[in-house]
Amino acid sequence: MEKRIILIALTLLIFRGLVIAQTELALPPNLEGRIPWNLETLATAPNYKWVNQTDAVWSLIYTGEEYEGNVTEVFAYYASPATLGEKNPGSREFPAVVLVHGGGGTAFRIWAQEWAERGYAAIAMDLSGNQPLPEAQQDNPWGSKSMQTAAGGPKQDDAHKFFRLDEAFTVQWQFHSVSNIIRAHSLIRSFPEINPDKTAITGISWGGYLTNLVAGVDHRFAAAVPVYGAGFLHEGSAWDRQFDSLGIEGTQRWVALWDPSSYVAHARVPMLFINGTNDFAYFVENWQKTAILAGNAQYAMIPELKHSHFHGAEPGEIYRFISTILEDKNDFNSLIKLSQKGSEVGYSIAPAPKEVYLAYTADAKRSPERDWQLIPLDKAKGQVIIPQDAKLWYIYWVDKSGNRRSSEVKGWE
Repeated sequence: MEKRIILIALTLLIFRGLVIAQTELALPPNLEGRIPWNLETLATAPNYKWVNQTDAVWSLIYTGEEYEGNVTEVFAYYASPATLGEKNPGSREFPAVVLVHGGGGTAFRIWAQEWAERGYAAIAMDLSGNQPLPEAQQDNPWGSKSMQTAAGGPKQDDAHKFFRLDEAFTVQWQFHSVSNIIRAHSLIRSFPEINPDKTAITGISWGGYLTNLVAGVDHRFAAAVPVYGAGFLHEGSAWDRQFDSLGIEGTQRWVALWDPSSYVAHARVPMLFINGTNDFAYFVENWQKTAILAGNAQYAMIPELKHSHFHGAEPGEIYRFISTILEDKNDFNSLIKLSQKGSEVGYSIAPAPKEVYLAYTADAKRSPERDWQLIPLDKAKGQVIIPQDAKLWYIYWVDKSGNRRSSEVKGWE
């Protein structure tokens, strides 16, 4: 009888793990059985140890995937209102955000600190097998000087991003990066001061790219904001030469495994997609093609937004979007309705914004080289004739909270 009870208990425990894996973490249907992430393991907080708890921003190391036969370690910064000394941690008090750096970046101390100052717990991990040098050795607060750790994972280079497709998944950068982001999420959710139902993710450039992938797998997030990063990279991006080197078959395999277009349609979370009209890496049409795949998406195509970690973390739209969802604030609430008949477009924005424009380009050049025009429009509701020479266009507005917003970019279809 006792053995039977134990067997039933074990069965229920296993079933519970499967339910967690199937509901909170799940691969897109087209990738099930193809990528060997252990979803039950990823849904559980990894082992970790504190490196420094004496500063306003703490640091830690947590366990990652295996790489070259060894278990990896991932460096991360952690900050909250409690580490800043502003508030004692209460049970399940703080909302949390996972911060994902881009190419050439590392775990950014300043990024975690900025979110802690807003009342959030934040974790910012390194995804290149490195550990950042101390703040005093950086050129500026967003400096990314780092050193390789003894137990680090693969480098964030072209070889590990594009050209290891014929090798084991454990040598591919995306396999480790997605896993390490989800592990960081599981870890921060396990801290007693965190409300695990109020977590968000934002990433910059390659970090925005990864945010799209993670949003299609980890369904525990309540909000996601990819900045710059998008999919359909093989159809035009800063990595055209890499896809030329992969060839047709290699490109098709890479897209199926690692392009955001294979993931983001599976996302359940509200998402805000941010990019600039002339971004050098992620082209406008392919950014929009990615964003419309998401089931619950809003857009901010910002004219001439610069591309860097500093500029990618700076937009206030990121915090206001996340806080509207996680904290029930009302600072990101305007919506647009569009109707089109030929070249005539009707629009209605509510609540009424401060500024409204028609943004369009007549250039057929590559995306980063196009000249965009802004034509002022009536503030809340009106009609506009799209110029006959417009190749791409959208309605751009600034709401009363200062959010720069956009309709869907049209003309690429």
